[in-house]
Amino acid sequence: MGLRREFLEDLLTLKRLGALENARRVAEIGSQQLGDSFLASTDLLAQAYQMFRQPKVELGAPSGADFESSAPPSRPFWTAIGFEYATIDLGGYRDSIPLDLNTDQVPEKLRQQFDLVVNIGTTEHVANQAQAFRIIHDLTKMGGLMFHEVPAGSWNHGLINYTPKFFMLLQKQNDYEQVYLQERTEGDMFIRVALRKRLKREFVTPLDVPPEIMPLKHRQPWRTIRRITRLP
Repeated sequence: MGLRREFLEDLLTLKRLGALENARRVAEIGSQQLGDSFLASTDLLAQAYQMFRQPKVELGAPSGADFESSAPPSRPFWTAIGFEYATIDLGGYRDSIPLDLNTDQVPEKLRQQFDLVVNIGTTEHVANQAQAFRIIHDLTKMGGLMFHEVPAGSWNHGLINYTPKFFMLLQKQNDYEQVYLQERTEGDMFIRVALRKRLKREFVTPLDVPPEIMPLKHRQPWRTIRRITRLP
């Protein structure tokens, strides 16, 4: 699991859109590493330090063994651009906060504490999707952002492949604001989506049924869905 060049592109896009104004605390779902394409993106890293108004730090060089155990952790990058960092992982892996995304609840002291929650390469490995996305919801502050990069067409990666409809219903039924939703189709297919939490309410598990039989708790006002785009 780790951050690639594409994530840097997304992060800079979110910054340009003003979606990360005053964001100070980040939580990763799954303890991430920095991939070779991330470390080799000196152009985008320079932009990141400039946009977040932080001095450049040395994160390491590409190793040629992408995401092996020797790949550097992502924590130094996040702290270098000014974020207070935490990560959620099974059993406290890599100095993380120990939470099982299948079964655990977010401790009260962590509820609504993070401005940005990042799910890259994690929830597709979890069978209990409702609980995984509930944990992400509960970690996120009011007004905070949830970013997902997930597979949409992998043959044998993880347990789950996602569709744009999944995230549209997740947005609609929890009344999130969609900052953007896009596909990446180079090689494996991925969906990259950023959603903002707007209401102080319990998480609603997305349900895909006809409107006439939709439970009342799912009947949230339909907000404008932006078209799927491919951002530069």
